[in-house]
Amino acid sequence: MKQFKKTVLKNIIMVLTALVLVLSPISYPHFTIRSFAENKPVIVVIDPGHGGGGNANLGAVYNALTEKDLTLQLARALKAELDRYDNVSVILTRTEDTPLTLEQRAVFAKENNADFLFSIHFNASPIKNEHIFYGSEVWTSAFSPYYQKGYDFGQLVMGEWNGLGLYQKGVKTRIGKKGDDYYGIIRQSVKRNIPCVILEHAYLDCTTDASVLKTAGFIEKLAVADATAMAKYFKLRSPSGADYSGFTYTNTLYPAGNLYQDVTGPDVCSAKVLAADPARGNILVELTTSDKQSPVIYFSYSYDGGNTFSPLQMWDRTKNTQSFNVVVPPKTVNPKIVVRSYNNYEQMSESNLVDVTGIF
Repeated sequence: MKQFKKTVLKNIIMVLTALVLVLSPISYPHFTIRSFAENKPVIVVIDPGHGGGGNANLGAVYNALTEKDLTLQLARALKAELDRYDNVSVILTRTEDTPLTLEQRAVFAKENNADFLFSIHFNASPIKNEHIFYGSEVWTSAFSPYYQKGYDFGQLVMGEWNGLGLYQKGVKTRIGKKGDDYYGIIRQSVKRNIPCVILEHAYLDCTTDASVLKTAGFIEKLAVADATAMAKYFKLRSPSGADYSGFTYTNTLYPAGNLYQDVTGPDVCSAKVLAADPARGNILVELTTSDKQSPVIYFSYSYDGGNTFSPLQMWDRTKNTQSFNVVVPPKTVNPKIVVRSYNNYEQMSESNLVDVTGIF
């Protein structure tokens, strides 16, 4: 019995001792948790597309222009321009002609805690389309919230590009066969929770775009345009005077339904002749065209029944019907009008054939 009481007493003392230790103030080494909040620097990763030494991974090569060289040139100029702003850290995935896989680029961005990855590119038309397209476009993820972030930035940068005289094709998404983003750099970035856009600045195989790119100082102008859009998006300010800290824009809502790419041409493409002046070789044509899925952005016409077509013309996206003049070369026999319209996924529809033999 005495032994039992001793054991109980010992246990009580141990419990009380433990309580004293828990409740007594303990001296720990002093430390503070740093809160970045609004002072946290924005981390931007710029990815010059392609690259790999020699003739490896050249990208598009047309009109004495090579994509992998242009992307690096623009990325360097963009970094220099963006470095003028406060509270932003700019890192390039490559600073030389270095080979990198798409996954390596996204991993690099993740390792550097990127807030956004911007993939720098230049474009070229598919060979089957005879290199007829031109302009600038932005590709982003098809999935929320990456879609909204990419679309918001895309709208801003297209406004800046438009100011340089480049034709704007829009912000687009593309989904692959597995149901995820088609483009690898976007897919790999989203996999690591990083917003990403591909910036296709202009077409190297379009004579008009290529001549603009070759203009002295134009790459630097593109860098300023890209940097300004980024400064607006991240609300940056520069000691030199540019202050976008109060800049506002309307955030994009994720649309209902899926964001699969448009694989069909415009739903409506109908042509008719309004007037003809055989003496001057002029035919006034009216085109009505529309697309429920994507905006119509180009049209072209043929005066010989579809054997040859004009270069792509810009379409006014605010209208479904427009008229234009077709000049028929002298000595053309039995002119016949055919018009093609294209949406911003480069999908084409062809109009009815209009025989003007009786009035021309």
